[in-house]
Amino acid sequence: MVLFLKNIPLQTKYSDIVAFIEPAMKRKLFFGKKGVIENIRFLHVKDPSTNIAEVHGLVTIVPNGLAKTVIKRLNKKKFKSKYIEVREYYQRDSDAELKGEGDNRRRNHMEVMIELSEDED
Repeated sequence: MVLFLKNIPLQTKYSDIVAFIEPAMKRKLFFGKKGVIENIRFLHVKDPSTNIAEVHGLVTIVPNGLAKTVIKRLNKKKFKSKYIEVREYYQRDSDAELKGEGDNRRRNHMEVMIELSEDED
């Protein structure tokens, strides 16, 4: 499952996200699959008319059951001096948006860049 970390600070690094998420992945039971962070990406969204930028984190965690637990444990918690929203990420259907069927009222003029984070800093 991909988690969406909304409006994280601009200077956030891969290691900051790992340090925030890993404690919430610790299971209190002695059985069950160990959770894994498979991928971390940064989504940069910029409004060219105002030059205001937002940064969001996209974190893939398996298994899905643990990812749901992480959401419950971290949503509305403080991350780098800022309370953030943590929820499941849903990929928008760009075909529907192009046909005018999608709900893209807010983001139709935004510049979006996804930064893949392969290294740890």
